[in-house]
Amino acid sequence: MADIFSKKERSAIMSKVRSGNTKVELKAKQLLKGRGLRYQPKIFGKPDFGSKKLKIAVFIDGCFWHKCPKHFRMPVSNSRYWRLKIDRNLKRAKEVNKKLKEKGWKVVRVWEHKVNKS
Repeated sequence: MADIFSKKERSAIMSKVRSGNTKVELKAKQLLKGRGLRYQPKIFGKPDFGSKKLKIAVFIDGCFWHKCPKHFRMPVSNSRYWRLKIDRNLKRAKEVNKKLKEKGWKVVRVWEHKVNKS
């Protein structure tokens, strides 16, 4: 199915999608306060929280963007685009995990719904 918006309109819509300070990240920030983890540290793979000193990287994986087995539903419209996009996200996450672990980092991935439940 074709997109109902022009490329320019779709670009404007997608530019409003936030990559930081999301509700789930802010909730996790409150939960992790005082644990020695920085919010959005400058670490390879761009973890949501981490500590260079402790070599810990924490990622909050969104149920949609990382294909949560419990909550993910593939969009009906433009499904080929979304399938490729989500598959790239999963592949990138595996590569980031592997590279950080090779460098001696502990990688923790938490589902968005687990943070919201806490």
